[in-house]
Amino acid sequence: MSANSRILWALGGLFAGALLATSAAVAQVTPPAADAAGAVNMPGDAAAPKKPVAKPKKPAGPPTVEVVVTNARKVALTTLLASISGAPESRKIAGPLAPGKKIVVHLVHDKDCLFDLHGVFEDGADMDATAVELCKDKTINLTE
Repeated sequence: MSANSRILWALGGLFAGALLATSAAVAQVTPPAADAAGAVNMPGDAAAPKKPVAKPKKPAGPPTVEVVVTNARKVALTTLLASISGAPESRKIAGPLAPGKKIVVHLVHDKDCLFDLHGVFEDGADMDATAVELCKDKTINLTE
């Protein structure tokens, strides 16, 4: 065998080895990953459609209304009480509230959304309002 043929055989061997190494690298694949349920999806399997995850619903509570209370008087509001119209119990919804200031309150209401209001001011003055429909107006303006 001549020197040239040995070189050709050596180059051919290197070329064949390089091809084998490349094909071996291509043949290596990562194993299929399992989904959340533990099932393994193999290549070629039809992907199962994913079901949307339902968000938990908040339990429906009593209806509320957002009301803006504005003290347009020149004296501070000490306490503002509200009750569902005709109900014997009332609860404090605002106070103290400085003159010219406003506050947002959230009130639980019934179907009619009528409220009785009682306010007490720093100068000793009182105010009363009955059957105020706060779902319609959504404001309480305290004036002189």
